[in-house]
Amino acid sequence: MARKYLSILPGILVIVAGLIVISMTIPALAAVTDMETKAAHEEGDVAASSHDLVQGSHVEGHIAFMKAELGITPEQEMLWGPVASAMREDVKKLQEAERKVARKPAPDSALEYLDNRVNFANLRAEGEVRFLNAFRPLYANLSPQQKQIADDLLIPNQPE
Repeated sequence: MARKYLSILPGILVIVAGLIVISMTIPALAAVTDMETKAAHEEGDVAASSHDLVQGSHVEGHIAFMKAELGITPEQEMLWGPVASAMREDVKKLQEAERKVARKPAPDSALEYLDNRVNFANLRAEGEVRFLNAFRPLYANLSPQQKQIADDLLIPNQPE
C-alpha cells in the first residue's frame, strides 16, 4: 500500500515540484473533479478548480511521509530541512500563481493562455531545480538502503 502511495510523489514534486510531482495532482477531490483538474493542468489550463487547495493541504503529509520512508536520521536532519523547505516553497509559489490566474474565469486570448502555460512551466522547472539543489546533498549522505528507497520514491514508474 505504501508503495502505491509513493507513485504519486514524483508528480507532486514536479508540480509540487510536485508535483510534483509531478503531473502534480493529488487525489483528494471526488474522482471526476480530480481527473478534470489533472487534465486541465496537463493541458495548461491553470485556472482548474481547487488544485491549489488540495496540493497545499497535503504538502506537510508528503514531507512527513518522505522523511519517514527515507528513515532520516538525527545526523541527516540538517540536510533534510532544505528539502522540506523546497517542497513547501514550490507549493507556495504554485498556489500564488494559481490564485492570480483563477481570478479570471478564462484567458482573454490565445496569447494570454500560452503565457499562462509558459509561466507555469517555468514555475515547475524552478521547483524541480530548487528540489534537486536541496536534495543532492542529502542524497549524497544517505546510506545505500536509503538511496534505494529514494530512487523508488522519486523515479516514476519503477516496478515494485
